[in-house]
Amino acid sequence: MQIVAQQWLVYRLTDSPLMIGLVNLVGLLPVVPISLLAGVISDRFPRRKLIIVTEIVLTAQTLALALLTALGIVQVWHIIALSFVLGAASALEQPARLAFVADTVGKEDLSNAVALNSSAYNVARILGPAIAGLLVAWIGEAGCFLINGATYLPVILTLLAIELPAQARPRGPMRLGGDLMSGLRYTWDTRAIRSLLLIVALSSFLTLPYMVLMPVFAGDVLDAGPDAYGFLLTAVGIGAIGGALMVANLRSGRRGRWLNVANVLGPAFLLLFCLSRSFIVSLGVVFFVGAANAMRQTLANSLLQIKAAEEYHGRVMSLFNLIFNGMSRAGGLAVGAAAEFTGAPWALGASAAASLLMGLAIIWRLPEVDRLA
Repeated sequence: MQIVAQQWLVYRLTDSPLMIGLVNLVGLLPVVPISLLAGVISDRFPRRKLIIVTEIVLTAQTLALALLTALGIVQVWHIIALSFVLGAASALEQPARLAFVADTVGKEDLSNAVALNSSAYNVARILGPAIAGLLVAWIGEAGCFLINGATYLPVILTLLAIELPAQARPRGPMRLGGDLMSGLRYTWDTRAIRSLLLIVALSSFLTLPYMVLMPVFAGDVLDAGPDAYGFLLTAVGIGAIGGALMVANLRSGRRGRWLNVANVLGPAFLLLFCLSRSFIVSLGVVFFVGAANAMRQTLANSLLQIKAAEEYHGRVMSLFNLIFNGMSRAGGLAVGAAAEFTGAPWALGASAAASLLMGLAIIWRLPEVDRLA
């Protein structure tokens, strides 16, 4: 809900796709240093406590945005500053949360647990955008921010209720620099992990920027309003649930092959979305875009966690989080800047075409991905 309302608020205040991309980029600035350190921290300290602290910070951030918007004094620089806080807290929390899935179920059920986690996440993506699109049209963006802030309380209470067996942590003093470099060396030396992160980087930069430009497609290309924007994101979420559930039912020996398939189908359907001028057709196409992207993200996530050694788990997932979020935000700025001059369909279409070519090149040049189980 906050993503939908915040992007629409920026678009309403500025009428600029470039500014939407800039706000997203500002959220990236703290991600690079904090994500790398967050991996080291999550390998050293209890992940549950770390997640709880960051959830409290995220609550304060969204409630501040709700207050500023409700009072009618919100400015773009307020959104930029709070986007920075959101990026910093998320960068610290997400590696621990991703690795926390393995803490709760173990590696024998990890692939199904990651798929279930992705399904739960995408259920929220169905409900959130649909509600937010209607609320923005009826009561404004502030209501979306306020409701989002309230939803953090049950999350925090649930985390407090979770009990896990004590887990061994590395002994000796934490050396941020040394621990970070050892994690980077491990990632680079492990060919499977290196290849998976390359797929995540390319797809995030070239394919995921469509989410940033969705308000532009809803408002200008399809000549609709915030309710249509919410329904487009809802279609993405429904497709993503289907894609995640498909992953949960895959046999273990075929995950790498399906990762390659999803990595090609996602940009192919995105090209069709850029060509569409019909709202109904666009709804159908983004359903398949969401399904393919969810399959790729879920498979890459689960394969990385299966391949990563326990002592490097947090650091590998911090790199996954950094690349996934960082490259998507940078791609959003690049495509948003291009859209200022060429229009959103041409800018996003060129990015999707490049992603499609990269996906085909990966199948040809990185055959080890196809063999991942």
